[in-house]
Amino acid sequence: MLLEKYRKVHFPETLFPEFVVNREKCTQCGRCVEACPTMGLEMGTDGFPYLRGFKGIERACLACRNCEVVCPSGAARLDGVYRVKEGRYKTILRGKNSPPNPFNDPEPPSFESVTKKLTSVERVILKRRSIRLYKDKPVPREMIHRILEAGRFAPSAGNCTPWKFTVVTNRETIQELERDSMKVLRRMRDVYLGAKGWNKTAATLLSYMSVNKGDQRPMTAIEKADHCQDVIYWNAPVVIFLMMDTRGISNPDLDSGMCGQNMVLAAHAMGLGTCYIGLTIAALDYLPAWNKRLGIEPPWKAVTSLCVGYPKGKIDKPVARETLEVNWIE
Repeated sequence: MLLEKYRKVHFPETLFPEFVVNREKCTQCGRCVEACPTMGLEMGTDGFPYLRGFKGIERACLACRNCEVVCPSGAARLDGVYRVKEGRYKTILRGKNSPPNPFNDPEPPSFESVTKKLTSVERVILKRRSIRLYKDKPVPREMIHRILEAGRFAPSAGNCTPWKFTVVTNRETIQELERDSMKVLRRMRDVYLGAKGWNKTAATLLSYMSVNKGDQRPMTAIEKADHCQDVIYWNAPVVIFLMMDTRGISNPDLDSGMCGQNMVLAAHAMGLGTCYIGLTIAALDYLPAWNKRLGIEPPWKAVTSLCVGYPKGKIDKPVARETLEVNWIE
């Protein structure tokens, strides 16, 4: 059984959602293609977007529904869910989507009908989206400081606050990091997507050594960056690196996650947008000079990075999410 699981790491059988475009509403603006985190959407010869695949991936879609929320005319829609049917990365969720239902109504109501009953914090949580369309506009230093303060006041085990930050606002530095990161990331992608016979074995070995890096989905994001002049941070004007003290009490990974989410929610509450970016973090393992420049030296470890900026258009809005099983013990 164990061997069977490892044999189905590379291109496992996967169910993808359907991308539907209302051609009467579609303005052919291309925002859905631009904001797609993968190489999943492309403008067809007829001028309308369509869902595509490449190099063995049937459809490069994560079912994130970014295409829905960025569409100004409401023409784009995703039907269905993303589910891996077998192997190491088999999906264990229920496979059913539902819009926000904070009061557990028999049928989820429209968000507009319940928004006045929600706290301001709930509204930010339920509407927050990962933003990949940014204005060419700097973020004031005082707003960045407010984001960092929100992170500083996150809870941590033993109150050891096992984190520190590096803020990068120099566009040339961000672009240099992106270019150097892509030199590493292309090799990872080519191992998985390459046409050589050893790629299946290499992908399986990668998943055995690092289960979090052997899935097919990050490869589609690397492909997108490769086709967009190495842009990883979506041209955002600010990148914040969150570092963790590996000696932190109990579970510093969890503490760092809470710190990051405090920062994200604070940014969106101020009208900014954010997106967690992990691709450069994976590349930093092979870029010692960049670790030194960013202040990542033992016992510090880079956990994640956040791009921050002003969203281009109205993007924060609720979408359907996977429903989860909840066990009640009363």
